[in-house]
Amino acid sequence: MKKYFVIIPIFILLVFLSFFGLKLFLSDNVIKVLKTVEVKRSDIRGVLVEAGIVKFKVGSQVKVGARATGEISEMLVAVGSHVKKGDTIAVIDDREILTMMDQTGAAVASKRHKLQQVNETYPQLIKEAEANFEYAKLDFKRELKLIDQEYTTRVAVERAKTAYESASAVLERVKEEYNTEQKIVNSEIKELLQVMEQQKIKLSYAKIVAPIGGVVSEVTAQVGETIVTGLQVANLVTIIDPLGLEIWIYVDETEIGTVKTGQSVEFQVDTYPDKIFTGNINKINQQPVIKDNITYYLAIVNITKNVAELLRPEMTVYVRIIYAEKQGVLTLANSAIKFEAGREVGYMMLGKKKVEKIYFKIGLRGEEKSEILSDILPGDIFATELLISK
Repeated sequence: MKKYFVIIPIFILLVFLSFFGLKLFLSDNVIKVLKTVEVKRSDIRGVLVEAGIVKFKVGSQVKVGARATGEISEMLVAVGSHVKKGDTIAVIDDREILTMMDQTGAAVASKRHKLQQVNETYPQLIKEAEANFEYAKLDFKRELKLIDQEYTTRVAVERAKTAYESASAVLERVKEEYNTEQKIVNSEIKELLQVMEQQKIKLSYAKIVAPIGGVVSEVTAQVGETIVTGLQVANLVTIIDPLGLEIWIYVDETEIGTVKTGQSVEFQVDTYPDKIFTGNINKINQQPVIKDNITYYLAIVNITKNVAELLRPEMTVYVRIIYAEKQGVLTLANSAIKFEAGREVGYMMLGKKKVEKIYFKIGLRGEEKSEILSDILPGDIFATELLISK
């Protein structure tokens, strides 16, 4: 009897727990849908959102230095001045180099006068030497004939021979001297002319000209300051071409494989929040850029002149790289796509109050919507905001 008094309470307790456990197990979650969206066929773009910066193109910012030593006698520009290519922007005192050029010019004139004297003197000396040679030759021949007839002496013959040989040697010496003097003086004139050309080049350095057209952004020297070649900082005047701009896009290493040259980009700057500018990726640099221990690669976008008129160097740019586009595909708003246990799911409406969990297969993912590859139909309704409670 006592045995039944123990078993009965245990049995009642088990029945009670089973009843409420089964009720709890069988109870459904209460889902309240707040907002919905419809599955549609539409166009979609694959977009990478990146940050960038406006930079000068190579050659659009030039630091102009001086190649001549001297005092700045004229500074013809100031910050903000507009210049054209070839305009004189500064002048260095050129009196010293002009004096040297005058001295070289005088030396050239002196050497040319000397050459003129050589050309006037030596032909006359050669003519006299030739006459003496002809006379000595005839006299020697005459003496040879007379010695055969015994009308002269052997001494006279030897004297005539010596005179002939001496006149021949003098003639050759004068001719050789003439050629040598011409070569020496011409060589000296050539060297002096080369020196003068070098001096002309140095004189050209006294005028500092603009290598590009643009706007002067920096002036680091003033009239009266002395520049010493080799010691002066190269940056005397900085000229920029305000329209020679490009965008450097910092693309994360995990996304660089998606980026290709020729892809379209859209970009915005804080100065014009309502404007969307467009362009194309011109090149991708292979050299990595490390920032905050993250590796980036630079994608370069050329900026057209009409857009460059609105932008300034070093502006921050917000860029969307369009790497893929599809038309007329099945799409669903990203807000309706949830992630559970690493999978994409959605809650499809089956009537006004009932929903069903659907697992998705996602294709191209856009900024606001994604391509759906699963078996759902246009017009299906999915919840974007919902509350799930017991």
